[in-house]
Order: sequence, then structure tokens, then C-alpha cells
Amino acid sequence: MTASLPSEPVRLGQVLEDFRPVAPPEAFPRLRRFVTFIGATSTLESVQAFKIEEFLKQQVSTSTPPRLYMEALKAYFAFAQKAGHIGADPMKNVRLPRATGIAATAARRTAAAAAAGANPAAPAVTPMASRTVEVEYISRARQQEMIAELDRLKVDERQRISALLEEAIKDGDLSENAGYDDAKMRQGLLEARIRELEDKLRRAALIEDQDVDVATVGVGSRVTLRDLQDDEDVEYTLVGPEETDPARFRISHRSPVGKALLGKRQGEEADVTTPGGIHRFRIVLVERDA
Repeated sequence: MTASLPSEPVRLGQVLEDFRPVAPPEAFPRLRRFVTFIGATSTLESVQAFKIEEFLKQQVSTSTPPRLYMEALKAYFAFAQKAGHIGADPMKNVRLPRATGIAATAARRTAAAAAAGANPAAPAVTPMASRTVEVEYISRARQQEMIAELDRLKVDERQRISALLEEAIKDGDLSENAGYDDAKMRQGLLEARIRELEDKLRRAALIEDQDVDVATVGVGSRVTLRDLQDDEDVEYTLVGPEETDPARFRISHRSPVGKALLGKRQGEEADVTTPGGIHRFRIVLVERDA
């Protein structure tokens, strides 16, 4: 099975910069907010429909409705697909969220009460649902790289951006100051990356330290698969999203293939939904990646 993927991971921030010259003026700030939410250095391959829907849900109670973000996001991902950065457009599976939250609930109750000729009752306050903290699996080498990057961003890059801002402010009127706008955008992307790294390092679990059954597919497993439809073998290594590298067949355990393989053993079969349809694989060999 041969996947049509870019030779190396393409980052959201990189595509945003490439798209900027052709993006509608009103779309760029919306896309910048989306990229900050997901993470500027996140790969396009890692962005799935449910992540986009999570972002859209957060915009329900803001001044810019989700449908306007939808237009900008469709243009952004269409641009990325045309440039060959992604094979499948995740926007095809994204649904526009309904108005949710306390304000939306109150509005619906008010409308219902008015229709019934009654006074609307005060909305009940319910505790916020607890969020499950998702473990970020990374190798020890990648952990050290992330720590070094975080240190560099906090010291060197913050100083560099600060100098750019100071220089731009000297030019006067900030309302029509392209240098200032560019520096502020770079500052926003920088701080987003710092927050992203800090969050991932807090949730990090080292792959090398996992006490796992080497015969069972897990994060860190190197798996040889037989595509029963095409009668071909392919080898994947399951890693955390931070170390995904399609060119080296290192795939995320959260990807469709990764999810289908987790917990299975040699000889078992798994069905995987791909852009070309459903493929059935037989697990030929499970090894622990060195």
C-alpha cells in the first residue's frame, strides 16, 4: 500500500504563511486564531475533523459565528490540498456546531417559555464536566529536543520578537504598521508554541519507560502488516503525534491505522478506513522499536 503523503511533515503555521498572500483579508485573522488553537507547529496530517469541530464549538458564543470560520477553513485546507500537503481534506467531515452553552440554553428556554405564555425560569447551573487528560507519548530523545526548544523560545526568540516590536513601534502609527502587525503575529505564534510545548511536556510519558507486552501492538511497536486486498506488506512504527513522520512510516497511535492496531497481536486482523476505502490487514509481526 502506497500512501500519497508529503515527503516531510508540513506544519500549520507554514501553510498559513504560504496562504496569506492569497487569503481574503477577513479570513486571515480567523485562520490565525485556528492555528493558535491547534498549534502552529502541529502537522496538517494530525488535524482531524473532530479537532476542527472542537475549535468551532468554542466560537459559538463569540462575536464571529462558526459559519464564518467554516468559510475560511475550507479555503485554507483546499489550498493545502491543491499544494499537495494533504491527501484528504478534513473539512469534508466537519459539521457546523449548534449553539451550545448557558447563553444558548437560556435563549431556547426563553423562547419556549414565551411560546407557552409563561415566565422563563432561571437557568440551572451545572458543574463543568471534568476533562480527561490525554497522555502525550514521546521518546526520551524527543523529550530532550522539546525541552531545548522550549528554553530557546523562552529566551532567544522572545528577545528577538521583543526587539522587532520595539523597532516597529518607533515607526509611529500602529493602525497601518505592517511591521508591527507582522511582529505581533509572530509573537502570537511564538507564545502559542511555548504553551503547546509546556502542555505536552506536562502530559508526557516516555515510550521507553512503558511496561508493555512486546507481543501486543502499542506505542513504540514496529508492526509488519499484510494488506489482504492488495497482497502487499507494509511496515509501520506507532509513535505519539509529536514524532509522526509519514515519509519514514512512523504513524500516530491516534491515526486510523494506529487506532485499529492498538492492542492486537501477531496473526490478528484489523479493518482500516482509508481514503481509498476499507482495507483489511493481517498483523504479520510485532516488534518493539529499538
